[in-house]
Amino acid sequence: MFLIDNMSAKIFPRIVIAGTSSGAGKTTIALAIMAALTRRGLCVQGFKVGPDFIDPGYYGMVTGHIGRNLDTWMIGKEKTIACLLNAAKTADISVIEGVMGFYDGKDGLVEGSTADTASAIDSPVLVTIDCSKMGSSAGAIALGFLKYDDKADIRGFLLNKIGSDHHEAMAKRAVENATGLPVIGCIKRSAEVTIPERHLGLITQSETGLARSYVDTLSGLAEKYIDLDAIVRISKSAPIPRYNSNQVFRDIVNASKVRVGVALDRAFSFYYHDNFDLLEAFGAELVFFSPIKDRYLPKGLDGLYIGGGYPEVYARELAANRPLAAEVKQAVEDGIPVYAECGGLMYLSRRIEDFDGYAHDMSGALPIACKMRRRPVLGYREVRVSADSIVTKKGDTLRGHEFHYSTITDIGGGLARAYRLPNASDEGFIYNNTLASYIHLHFAGRPEFAERFVSLCREKSRGD
Repeated sequence: MFLIDNMSAKIFPRIVIAGTSSGAGKTTIALAIMAALTRRGLCVQGFKVGPDFIDPGYYGMVTGHIGRNLDTWMIGKEKTIACLLNAAKTADISVIEGVMGFYDGKDGLVEGSTADTASAIDSPVLVTIDCSKMGSSAGAIALGFLKYDDKADIRGFLLNKIGSDHHEAMAKRAVENATGLPVIGCIKRSAEVTIPERHLGLITQSETGLARSYVDTLSGLAEKYIDLDAIVRISKSAPIPRYNSNQVFRDIVNASKVRVGVALDRAFSFYYHDNFDLLEAFGAELVFFSPIKDRYLPKGLDGLYIGGGYPEVYARELAANRPLAAEVKQAVEDGIPVYAECGGLMYLSRRIEDFDGYAHDMSGALPIACKMRRRPVLGYREVRVSADSIVTKKGDTLRGHEFHYSTITDIGGGLARAYRLPNASDEGFIYNNTLASYIHLHFAGRPEFAERFVSLCREKSRGD
């Protein structure tokens, strides 16, 4: 495991690809830049600002390195820097895709925004503007973003959805004249590359199995329309990150190993990989399995981690795999530490009723049921812990996020509630050594959560 103190003097080239709003095209552009720089032989590390599990999967597809998240609201600025340094320690360049509009944070504030994150990590920024319905007005928008906060290190602009050479010349001239900053790329509307979507957003990379030609198209887009040399040059001008060590990622000396099974397949792929790093740092050996395909759990597990995903989409396949579901239920009954988030909570339920009203049996480990709704529940959450669990302690206050279309129905007896929300409602369930909740936690914000989980797995394996 990486000892971050030893890297404090290392230069970390990095650049943030922001947007004026959601839908400006920053995901495609960031992917294209990552693909092209990787094709040029650079080691590229992709990051996503905010609580997004899907985009980082595509970063991994085009770079060969697992995509990561940076979230100043959930884990704080200091630990956001730690996550950057931990993941980018061997990278030639880090490309960080923003979230929503550049200044859009939690509850309409800057906290948690792309601007907040760029400031925390001292990163230069390129702002993407959707020019599909404007010409010279792009200059006014660019100037507004530049002047809104003079502390933001905006270095240039990317103009997306350009219709013609004349349109490009008009918009480019307006932006550069208004701001004095360069336009680094002008991407033609005809060059758009899209990814299929569903109710929670883009379809995950693990589901699409996109062909190599898709990566080639992305790389070609960046080579044709974007000044990649300028991007590398700007990234290298980023200052050495300001970091006061708090030992987020550290070696645990002489820690005995425990085996933690992690559900990972098309139905369950929503994980922060920093969580994996922290579990491993505290002594977990992660053993991956598929609740869709594997008939039985891996042997000798001391704990289970079932993350989020799309169990409702693959409910038929999950319901058909009764041997695996039965073993998961038995693990819960046996008191093996089980941590389940969102989709994992749904899998531990008795059944999922899908959008069409059909019910599909799940593991039945918890006496609850889930029903899909048409309206989502989403957003950051700050909650108070109601009872001790395998991860948290009663009275803790923690930050996380949730994004789901299902709701809990038919709650049976024998369950303690895990969290209390600000509106005084209860959330999540505790049963035996299982914690199941809709709320996703980023362990880098509270590394003791990972330590507590692994320690309890170790105690259980020893029969303590």
